[in-house]
Amino acid sequence: MPPEKKTKQHLEKLSPRKRAGKLGVPKVGLEEMQVLSATSTSLLRETQAFLALTSIHGVGPKTLTEVAESGLRYSELLDNGPSQNTHHLRRITPNGDLNAADWKQLRKLALVRSERLMDELQRLGVKILLREDPQYPKRLLDLPKAPHWLFVQGDPSVLNSPSLAVVGTRSPSADGIFLAQYVGACLGDWGVATVSGLASGIDQAAHEFSLRANVPTIAVLGTGVLDNYPRGSEQLRQRIVEAGGAITTEYLPNSSYSAENFVQRNRLQAALGSVLIPVEWQRRSGTAHTVRFATQLRKPIACLRLADWEPQRVALLPGLGLETGEIFTVPRDHAELDKFVRLSIDGPSTYRRGQLSFFDEV
Repeated sequence: MPPEKKTKQHLEKLSPRKRAGKLGVPKVGLEEMQVLSATSTSLLRETQAFLALTSIHGVGPKTLTEVAESGLRYSELLDNGPSQNTHHLRRITPNGDLNAADWKQLRKLALVRSERLMDELQRLGVKILLREDPQYPKRLLDLPKAPHWLFVQGDPSVLNSPSLAVVGTRSPSADGIFLAQYVGACLGDWGVATVSGLASGIDQAAHEFSLRANVPTIAVLGTGVLDNYPRGSEQLRQRIVEAGGAITTEYLPNSSYSAENFVQRNRLQAALGSVLIPVEWQRRSGTAHTVRFATQLRKPIACLRLADWEPQRVALLPGLGLETGEIFTVPRDHAELDKFVRLSIDGPSTYRRGQLSFFDEV
């Protein structure tokens, strides 16, 4: 028998710790690997339980959020089923008449459905990040109601990178298109990822200019990751992923759009961005919601205007950008805008233009 084969057979008979020692793996490294392996296994089990619960009729985001906030693990609930101490599935068993045998069968079917869904998500390169996942974006934890899960197609690591949120109207004027192009021309110099919402108009322009500048871009959806919205955005989504960006959403895979979904989506855009640039927007609009969320999160906001615009066309109001924002007339104020953005990307700053500091109390 060849010496190599004898050595292989000998190693296979050893315990993992002794095998690691023979191969020169430090004991501390092995222990760390075992911890990581156990954590990974636990996280996978929790993710599978989460998906299984989503497939049960009557279980939706509200129930899943209640479960998470109660401290109960999804795997525990799926294994044990409803009881006097787990009221979270009352929507399934309003009369409390689901016995252990019924739950066992329901659980079995749910796991089968979740495996099919998991296969489809994996085929599309979609990952599920629960809050306990190391890749979960820490910036979202600044939100009063951070999502307990995210679906991410593409590279999850970009969600934790410094980024610039660029949002605006779905129906831009010629001025709005110019401002979007202006920001797009700066992206290569700023060199950070961008965040937007994939909506028609300014959002899609932001993604397109990011791709052109070779910076990753993040599209935050107001629908499930399997829902094709907006129509006609499939190729753009694919290019975003292929270029090292990500498509992300907190909504369950097949969820459709709604006005409330888009409002809640906007808070994620505000939280993920290190700085927000709203391009052509009205005070009553989806973009205004993003500006409001960014203000609440004390995020720097760079509002843009053209020299011939009326002063009231871009105004910072209490709760709507006044506390952390600045207005820049471009291209005249380019140097100050550039400084504002760079300092915002680097972290909290004391940059002030006039009397306003990002983090002064007002």
